[in-house]
Order: sequence, then structure tokens, then C-alpha cells
Amino acid sequence: MQAEREYAAAAVVESGGGRKVLPPSVNMKRPPRAAASDHRRPGRPAVLGWLVVASIALFGCGGGTKVASSSQSSSTTQSPVSSAAALLNTGIAQANAKQYEQAETTFRDVLVVSPNNKFAWYNLGLIAQVQNQSSPALADYSKAISIDSKYTPAMYNKAILLERTNLHSALALYQQITSINPKAATAYLRESFVYDRLHDQSKAKQARAKALALDPSLSTVTSAGS
Repeated sequence: MQAEREYAAAAVVESGGGRKVLPPSVNMKRPPRAAASDHRRPGRPAVLGWLVVASIALFGCGGGTKVASSSQSSSTTQSPVSSAAALLNTGIAQANAKQYEQAETTFRDVLVVSPNNKFAWYNLGLIAQVQNQSSPALADYSKAISIDSKYTPAMYNKAILLERTNLHSALALYQQITSINPKAATAYLRESFVYDRLHDQSKAKQARAKALALDPSLSTVTSAGS
């Protein structure tokens, strides 16, 4: 499945709180909405993946610690948490500028100070996926999931990649996402596309019905590659 090439090939999933999933290569054929309140629509550029990572807890290794501000990150004595947050911000800026090699180096620097930083692993996967490097992307997403077994953004992007080679594994991940977050409308939608490819029209219709019940605007999306 080819992705859109404006920060394309990956996206962020609903990971609680109603955050929308971004299926890559799905065009809504209407102007994208502003990224207010982190609510996303299918077809939005995958750059939002990095922006969402920045807006959550960037370091991902504690409960409720705030992201370091620019002034905090410039401190001469940084804690590992604030150092990781500052590096993640830098990597996000580089990725947004399509400086993927530099961004990858920066995100790996995050892992030096914060080895179990799921956001760094996720962003490494996203960079690889943007560049059509499926194997390293799958490995990076798997690492993020091993750190947080309920981290649905990595599950979602991994499932998209697996649709190319293993429909049943992709389906299992979409089902895991909707088990974690029953309001994950676009995960249900992609689940319906997988069922369709598996020639199970009954389950495809059921999954699509769940998606549209949660988000009627998805009715305009008729296939993963449309």
C-alpha cells in the first residue's frame, strides 16, 4: 500500500481521549481540518504523528511528568527526563523538515538517556515507514509495543505495514486496538478493509458499521487506497 508523500505512510491512532486515527493513503477529498484538540481526520499528513508525540508526555517513562519547556531544556544541568524531552523536540523539528537522517540520530540519542522511551522508538518507526523501510519500521514499532503493550499508535502503524504481507496479523492488531479503545473508529474501518480482502463480507460490513456509528464522516472512505 503506497502512502501519501507529504509526511506520509504512517499516522497516529486513537490512544484514548478520542484521538483520531490517520490511515495513510486514505483521501477524504475535502480540505483537512485544523489540528485543534488533537482530533485528526483520515488523510492528514503523517507529520501529525510527530506533533502528537510532542504534545503527550515526550519522554514516556513516568506518570504525569510534564514536558520540559525550551528554557528548561537549555539548563546546564539537565535531568535525563528533560534531556530526553528536549531531544525529542529537536528530532520532531528535524523530521518535520524531512531531515530524516538527522532526526533518526537525535531519536537514538534519546534512547541513550531514556532506553525505554516508547515515543523515540515510535518516531524511529515512523521515519523508517515514511522512507518505505518496512523491516526496521516493524522492529521499531514492536519495540515501542514491548515497552507499553497498550500503545495503540505503534500497533496501528505496524498493522498498516502488516497488511502488505500478513492480513491475519494485521487484523489481530486492529482487534487489539479496538479492545483497548472501543471508540477507535478508524481501526474498525481498516479492520473492515482487511475482512474484505479476506473475502469475509459479513464481518467486513459489521466492522464498517461500527466505524460509521462512531464517526459518520468516515462514510466517504470506501477503501484503504481510495
